[in-house]
Amino acid sequence: MIEANYTLEIDVDVDEVWSFVEVIPNWAHLLVGFRKLDVVDDRRSVWTLRGDVGILAREVELQADITVWEPGRRAEFTITGLTERITGQGSFELESAEPVSPPPTGTAAAETAEPAPSASGRTEAAEPRGDRARPGLLRRIRFAVAGRLLRWLNRRRTTGPQPTGPQPTGPQPTGPAAVDHPPTGSAPGRSRLRFHLELTPGGPMAPMIELLMGPMVEPTAEDFLRNIRQALEGRRTSA
Repeated sequence: MIEANYTLEIDVDVDEVWSFVEVIPNWAHLLVGFRKLDVVDDRRSVWTLRGDVGILAREVELQADITVWEPGRRAEFTITGLTERITGQGSFELESAEPVSPPPTGTAAAETAEPAPSASGRTEAAEPRGDRARPGLLRRIRFAVAGRLLRWLNRRRTTGPQPTGPQPTGPQPTGPAAVDHPPTGSAPGRSRLRFHLELTPGGPMAPMIELLMGPMVEPTAEDFLRNIRQALEGRRTSA
């Protein structure tokens, strides 16, 4: 068996990559040795390829049948030789390659942390150890006094003398939004595309064919995916 695996990243989002690869004529000609493609239906196609090694030293017809179709994620197919004794299978896998934001740390983590549940199962705000040892009545008195003091200070602030002189006009910055300037446009997405291929020649010459073709299949898969990436990124650049 001859096997090839290759993965690369493309500076195009997943939806755009899938919309390109799901239409076979978009990329069939990017495969090394391509001569002709006949699309029978939405699951079957017949490829005419030509190469210079083994059974591909002349034109050969291969039938490809799609066996798994998961839009935006995965496609699997089988290969059957029509003019040569060869079988195989392969797949395309697609996923987002966008970086994942790390969890908040420091102050941000402290602000978003959930209160820990108590032994009784109820969620309670954390309290200093000393307060737990004090009677509940003492805590309530302390909170009541603190609340009255805060309300008194707030009344003095709102009824005190107001600043005089010219005041700024127009909308004023309020809160974090005043200093937060998000980008007006969105950066292009990034995708990761994987290609897997297995080929099994048949007949008495199978061992020799595997020996000749084996070293060439992996570079061919690499060139194939690089050609797809170039076509997709080229479309974005010219748009």
